[in-house]
Amino acid sequence: MPLIHRHIERYDRSALKAEIASALDAWGGIDGLFVGRESVLLKPNFVAPEGPDECSTTDPEFYFAVAELLLDAGKRVTIADSPAFGSAALVVRMKGALGECRRLGVKIRTLRKPEKAAGVTGARRFSELTIARELRDYDALVNLPKLKVHSQFVFTGATKNLYGCVTGKRKAWRHFICENNPLLFAQMILANAEAAGMLIHIADGITSMHMKGPRGGQPYPLHALMVSEDSLAIDWLYCARIGLPHDQTPLFRAVEPAKREQLAALCAPIIADPTWQVAPDHQLSPESPIQFSPTHMLRSVYRSATAGS
Repeated sequence: MPLIHRHIERYDRSALKAEIASALDAWGGIDGLFVGRESVLLKPNFVAPEGPDECSTTDPEFYFAVAELLLDAGKRVTIADSPAFGSAALVVRMKGALGECRRLGVKIRTLRKPEKAAGVTGARRFSELTIARELRDYDALVNLPKLKVHSQFVFTGATKNLYGCVTGKRKAWRHFICENNPLLFAQMILANAEAAGMLIHIADGITSMHMKGPRGGQPYPLHALMVSEDSLAIDWLYCARIGLPHDQTPLFRAVEPAKREQLAALCAPIIADPTWQVAPDHQLSPESPIQFSPTHMLRSVYRSATAGS
């Protein structure tokens, strides 16, 4: 299973297209990976609407670079997510990227319709889950996560980004009913990622976010592009890059030992490269309980009702 790690200095679309296209050569390139797949959904991190200078969401130049590669190959492209509040279109508009979507002919969609999905075996609260039914409308799904810290989950990368495939307030409700158990919540996140069924994960770590998350943190120049067909491979490598011990994260405590050994072996050649560097002065977010309070739930509903479209 390939795992690609590339150094990229900045969000230059032409350079991004070249590096992403080169990375995808490990899977036969755009033509090989997407053969017979005409409609493609891109799933960025659109946690919430934010201004152009903030760094909680996947950068527009990053998802436009991927979109243009697909459009150049004759594919139909949609960008979709289910933000914590507001809509996917509002996130794009707040970033000043709505006009570019229209120019390119890229559709924007908010995931709203739930359907049943397999849950966590033996977990009463999460025995049955839901995932966005809209995912089934596309021939291929591409995950475009933002690599950043997270106050409740330590970090959020490729696997946690697929929590955005849960529609509406169901995301907040799962926080509310998780019994303040990070391990149980991580098991649910893993089951949710499996249900999402992404073809490939292309992670935006060029400017990541640290000190606070999943929103409101500071930009960190990580200069990293990571690509894999396994979301956990990207997450393992990201933890290594920021010096975060894997056993200090709920996500990897929930992963079976054999899988952790496989991930360590997959990442080992990259980490052994002489150019590898653990990110200096990178800071995690202050911790907060993983279970949302009733007050948070009410505030979230209010913000959604007043956020616009």
